[in-house]
Amino acid sequence: MYKLYECEYTFEFPVDKWGRPGGFYSMADVPIQTYKKLTRDGTVLSKDSANKLYEVKDYADNFTVNVPMEDVKIIDHDRSDDPLKD
Repeated sequence: MYKLYECEYTFEFPVDKWGRPGGFYSMADVPIQTYKKLTRDGTVLSKDSANKLYEVKDYADNFTVNVPMEDVKIIDHDRSDDPLKD
């Protein structure tokens, strides 16, 4: 059995004029309009207890960001149906 740590996180992204993450978080060559806190879904990859950060992989766009622990809501799923289980 293994644990899958899905999460919902809030992070301040540079966004384009349509409100989509831009800059390093996008493949589109569209100018940055402003910065905005967005809440997105992802998976926790690692935890840095000393600096109180989680490394989170974004579901939609497949990038990683370091997010303060207080801005991450972990959704814990118990995966007893793991096909690789002994």
